[in-house]
Amino acid sequence: MPTLVLGIFGHRSDAALAIGELKENGIKSKNISAVTKQKNTLEIITHDTGIGATQSGEGNEGLFGTARGLGVGLDMLADTAVAAGPAARKLAGADIETDGLTVSLIGIGIPQEDAEAYARHAELEHIIVIVFLDEEEQREKVDSIFAKHQVLPLKIS
Repeated sequence: MPTLVLGIFGHRSDAALAIGELKENGIKSKNISAVTKQKNTLEIITHDTGIGATQSGEGNEGLFGTARGLGVGLDMLADTAVAAGPAARKLAGADIETDGLTVSLIGIGIPQEDAEAYARHAELEHIIVIVFLDEEEQREKVDSIFAKHQVLPLKIS
């Protein structure tokens, strides 16, 4: 059964360096996803790491996307998640300020309490890196790489 390992990063450089090292250690790009609320940040990370195109979800592109962006900027609409990698289809476009991202994270296999905490991190503009592992033995290596690159704790104090 596949295993999910998630890491939370406060800076795009930490997330990008961690993703780069994961790839150097045999984790394929197709097994790495990232989600945040900052589209520009994720576009830089995906460009630097090659984990796939940034997706914003349905209705967040073109003219409607521009109008939606204005509404978010004026605090009239909730922010939505942007994502890249294999989980992007399920996470991109999820409302961050409501329970949309939480529900989407639960949908990929994250327990509810943890999903709620990850969604709070996304609201704080942190970058969540999600690694899908085929073998549980790789978990320790991924955790070690994340720790080396300033991974943040799940619980927000």
